[in-house]
Amino acid sequence: MKAYNLFLTGFLLLSLFMPVFMAEPCTAAFVPSNNITLERNGMTWEYQEQITGNESIIFRNFIDMQTGNKDKFVNAWEILKAETFLRDQTKEALKTKPDVKLNGTSDPVKVTDVDFYLSKEALGNVLKDSSITNYASVNYIFEKEVNQGTDIWLMGTPNSNITITLPLDFNVERTEGLNNKSQEPGNNHTVLKGSFGPEENITLWISENESYKAGLQEREESIEQEAVNKSKEEENKIEAAGKIVEAKKSYEFFKGIFIRFYLSPKS
Repeated sequence: MKAYNLFLTGFLLLSLFMPVFMAEPCTAAFVPSNNITLERNGMTWEYQEQITGNESIIFRNFIDMQTGNKDKFVNAWEILKAETFLRDQTKEALKTKPDVKLNGTSDPVKVTDVDFYLSKEALGNVLKDSSITNYASVNYIFEKEVNQGTDIWLMGTPNSNITITLPLDFNVERTEGLNNKSQEPGNNHTVLKGSFGPEENITLWISENESYKAGLQEREESIEQEAVNKSKEEENKIEAAGKIVEAKKSYEFFKGIFIRFYLSPKS
C-alpha cells in the first residue's frame, strides 16, 4: 500500500515554498512496515509508518493546512478530518493505480475498506519534530480464489519491511522482489518475512502443501463414501416400502376371501 507515501511526496513539493523549511535541514526518517494476511478469497494489508525529524514537521503542517484552520497548531478534530481525507484519497488512488494483482491482472481484486489511524503524537505545534507513528489498513476481496499456481503481485514502498501470512495449508513455490527472505511455520500457516526491493514489487507463486493435498483427498473420499451410504439408505428405504406394499396387498387379498366366503349371507 503506497498511497499515503505518494501524498506525502506531493506535499513535500508544496513545503519548499514555506519559510519554515528554508532554514537549515534537520535529520529525518520515514520508516514504513507492512503486515499482509492472505486468505483464499481476499487479504488484509496493515501498514505502519514512523515519521521523525523534518518529515514529522511536514506531516503536522500537512494536517493543519489540508484539514485544519492553518493556525500552526494540530488539534484532535483536525486529526479526525485528516484520517477521513487520507481514507478517501487512498480509495481513489487504488482505483487508478492498484497495488495488488492476481495472475497479472487487478480485475479480480476489489478494495472493500480502507482505514487510517493517525497518532495523537501529531497533536501540538506544527514545528514539533518529535516522532509520529501512524497505522492504516486496506481490505481486499478476490473474485477468483487463490489456489495452486496462483501468482500474487504486490506493490509497496521500496526497502520497507514486510510480513506475509499465507492461506491455511499453502506454501510459496518461489518469489521475486522479496529481499532478505525468511520463512517460518505458524499454526499451519506459512509466514514469509523480508523487505521490498528498490523495484517496489514482490511476486509470490502459490502452491498447495502436502498436508492440504492429503486433507483434500480425505475430504473427497469422505464425500464419496457419504454418497454411497446415502444411496444404500435410499435403496433400503425403497426395498422396505416395497415389502410393506406387498404385505398390504396380501392382507387385502385374504381379507377379501374371508369376507366373501365367511361373512357373506348364505343362500
